[in-house]
Amino acid sequence: MGHQKVLSSKFNMSLGFIPVIISILLCEFITQDISIYIGTGVGVLLCLYTWRYKGMHVPQIMLFCTTGMLLLLSLTTVFISNYCPRFMFPFTLEISAIIPPLIIFLNRKRFLDYHTAQSGQSCKQLFVQGAEAAIVSARVVLIISILHFLIILLAVLIQYPLGEITRFILFRLAPPTVFILSIIFNQIGIHYFNAVMKHTVFVPVVNKKGDVIGKAIAAEAINRKNEYINPVIRIAVAAHGMLFLLPRPQCTTLEKGKIDLLMEGYLLYGENLEQGASRILRQVLPKAPLSNLYFNFMYHFENEATNRLIYLFTLDLDDDSILCNEAFKGGKLWTFQQIEHNLNRNFFSHCFECEYEHLKSIINTREKYKEI
Repeated sequence: MGHQKVLSSKFNMSLGFIPVIISILLCEFITQDISIYIGTGVGVLLCLYTWRYKGMHVPQIMLFCTTGMLLLLSLTTVFISNYCPRFMFPFTLEISAIIPPLIIFLNRKRFLDYHTAQSGQSCKQLFVQGAEAAIVSARVVLIISILHFLIILLAVLIQYPLGEITRFILFRLAPPTVFILSIIFNQIGIHYFNAVMKHTVFVPVVNKKGDVIGKAIAAEAINRKNEYINPVIRIAVAAHGMLFLLPRPQCTTLEKGKIDLLMEGYLLYGENLEQGASRILRQVLPKAPLSNLYFNFMYHFENEATNRLIYLFTLDLDDDSILCNEAFKGGKLWTFQQIEHNLNRNFFSHCFECEYEHLKSIINTREKYKEI
């Protein structure tokens, strides 16, 4: 749980150059006007498909730009005939198609800020990722196009006029190759990124009601505590009417050394509460009976150090021998009288002090039922 494939092929924005590739290839067999019309039609159909698609909606920014460019060229062919020599048509399409990526790349910060601001909370992550993917695609296609232009310049400097074969390679074969390579390199980048992130753990981002509205890398959730709400599972261990408490580890970033519950951990992305609580319990107390684990209540906790939605569980133990563990250094069973003597003295964690009265009521109620 928590390990997710981060990017799909929908984030390969270079796929938006497919209508241009189609137009370039078709012009070898039919007139350039008809090839532009067909490429434009393909682009329009793909744009409509992306908007009507019921799955994950990623804004196909590069496809929209390419289709818009082809529409302008289609209008140009209506008013101006023979606007471009036939052998230069693929190269003309290449230049036209890289203008939108060039504009996006030169204004990438403003472009990213715009899409971040325009998107709603529910789809914000997809819009931001789509904008980032468009910037990456723009960078890749610009690099390949610049190399193509440099090769043309070098060929002209070495031999002018260019031979028939050289002209065919540089002005007819190379333009579609530029866009095909862009698609391939972007896809390789996506596969590499997914391979790197394959073992990365994600935690859900939730609202105060517990609805999942996104996800974040677990390591970032620790360092960016107040930017969004993450769900946290806490498990209170009770035995014989007492609570098992121990100091928080010194390596923790939150309230190190404060006395707190035995178990605490993030709910992972894709887990439900039962799975998350069982995982945390098995990690800390593998011999504890799952049947004695109970969910109690949920509450939102926020201060200057953290922002979390806490799900509180209790684990009732009839046999407290499993708590005799060297890993629980400083841990012991506390009576309610001992706890109340140390409350509000900066001795316990803030979360525990918020939970104490509820825990006391729950444990006392269960102890009374046991006596019946």
